[in-house]
Amino acid sequence: MRWVRALGLPLLIFTAVVIQRSGAGGLTILGVHPDFVMLMVAAVGVYRGREIGALTGFFAGLLVDSFLTTPFGISALVLCVVGYLAGEIERLDSGSPLALKILIVGATSVVGEGLSSLVLYLLGLGNPLRARTLDELIIVGGINLVLAVVALGLCRLVFGAQERTPMLERR
Repeated sequence: MRWVRALGLPLLIFTAVVIQRSGAGGLTILGVHPDFVMLMVAAVGVYRGREIGALTGFFAGLLVDSFLTTPFGISALVLCVVGYLAGEIERLDSGSPLALKILIVGATSVVGEGLSSLVLYLLGLGNPLRARTLDELIIVGGINLVLAVVALGLCRLVFGAQERTPMLERR
């Protein structure tokens, strides 16, 4: 069982990347693609805390960047921030309600999409003030909000019941 937990996180992220890059990632809602990798990174951050969330986001972003034509590292930066922000829930009591965790996954996905647009704008590769940006924020955040239950369930399956202690008690 221990090796399942050790391999579980890379398997979750690899599966999300494969789904994103294969047929399911080609699905669109009003021309916007869902972001399954961002969903899993946010769920891992909510479930395991900001440090694990940020590291997961960084390595998942590097994996995603290897498939994209945008400058290498943008996805790693964005997903690192998403994982860290989602993991900020660890500052609250570890027994936070599921609804709050779902909302955090959706909200951090919206922040991630906005940050991605901002970084692309700063690099001269995009314009965040175009009309599609708002559609992307709403649709990706909404899809990830709906699928957060599944992602958090997968995290529970891989990591087991949440037993982390708040950061202040660890030190």
